Amino acid sequence: MGSKPNTEVTDGAKQIMDYCKTLQVRSGLNAVDFAKKCGMGQNYWYVRARYDAPLTISDCERIAAACGMTLRELFVNALRPDGTDSEQALAELPASDTARAYEASERESQITDDLIDRIAAHPEDYDVAANRDPNKEIEMNGGEGR
Repeated sequence: MGSKPNTEVTDGAKQIMDYCKTLQVRSGLNAVDFAKKCGMGQNYWYVRARYDAPLTISDCERIAAACGMTLRELFVNALRPDGTDSEQALAELPASDTARAYEASERESQITDDLIDRIAAHPEDYDVAANRDPNKEIEMNGGEGR
């Protein structure tokens, strides 16, 4: 037997919804157009705006994307005690494991790109075993070479 979904709207959820309503006003769109831009129906938005049900994380992701921000930025700005947006507040937060892994991957990609650029600019500085292989011409022309 299934249970009813928990639709309690906590204080934190209300803060997030209040911030999302602020984003809607800042966007210059009416509630219906903002909801549509965020991939929601009019009734769905109004139910959450009245705190009859909480936004889901997926809802927040769509709202953040529609407003040109990350989900993290949306949450940080929504939950600031003084209610103001702040780049400093984001900078002060510890990075998540996912964010650190992404940044490490980006650094690794940059290092790889830099190495490729260096090799491409000066291939004569890099000795490759295939360039010294005495059988490379034979192999290249279809022979066994060895």
